[in-house]
Amino acid sequence: MMARRAGLLAAALAVGLAPAASARADPAYEAWLLRMGDYATLADVWRADTDNGDGAKQERLADLFLGPHGRAAKPQPYEGIHNLYVAALRGRRSAVLRLAEALDKGALGFRRRPDAARCWANLPGTFDARLACVHLTQFRDTRARLGCGELPIAREDGRPLDGIDAARICLATGTPTLLEPGPPPGPQTVRRIREYARHGITLEVTGDVYDEAYETYRDAFNRTTVAALDAGHGPGYVERLGNDIDARVSGK
Repeated sequence: MMARRAGLLAAALAVGLAPAASARADPAYEAWLLRMGDYATLADVWRADTDNGDGAKQERLADLFLGPHGRAAKPQPYEGIHNLYVAALRGRRSAVLRLAEALDKGALGFRRRPDAARCWANLPGTFDARLACVHLTQFRDTRARLGCGELPIAREDGRPLDGIDAARICLATGTPTLLEPGPPPGPQTVRRIREYARHGITLEVTGDVYDEAYETYRDAFNRTTVAALDAGHGPGYVERLGNDIDARVSGK
């Protein structure tokens, strides 16, 4: 017992004397954290790089959170599958293949979808190909699904995404979205947002400052979303739904 306490004390002193983590991870420091079994601090070190879009660190975080030391690393809810998914979307080949395997088996929190597994196993390298795979990818718990604005799907030619591209990403994730100008939502707008959500549509209020470029973006985004919803529910669906929601919220 005394020896065990002495070992714990030595470990505590070592933690107290350890160098602080820097924004750019130090391999020697990472190795030291691994030896100490301080997986929570190691996760914090790697997060600093994943925030800057480092796909390799995102995959390593996924391995940590989904592996035997996942609980000790103290991840946020669904952080493991989120990092694996994003690393795959950034083109990490090993992450893509692991995602395909998880979808084939229905493992790691993903719903079993052999068609999605085949899609990812083909190593999609273009915007349209990855979007097709996103459309097929599902989670066992919908709360694990990332918002469409969180998915790093880029065009292979480096061209910035326009309103049509962004709307297609939201449609692929199963979260069709409409962008509406306006000030911070008041009670009536909050009710409208809830009503749209009941029909599976996200109504996003984007502010009341006019910007011509953004209005062009918003118009293309909304036209793309409306066309897809009308194609699925019948011509004029979005307009009828909007009129019905407005009437209910205003009490008419």
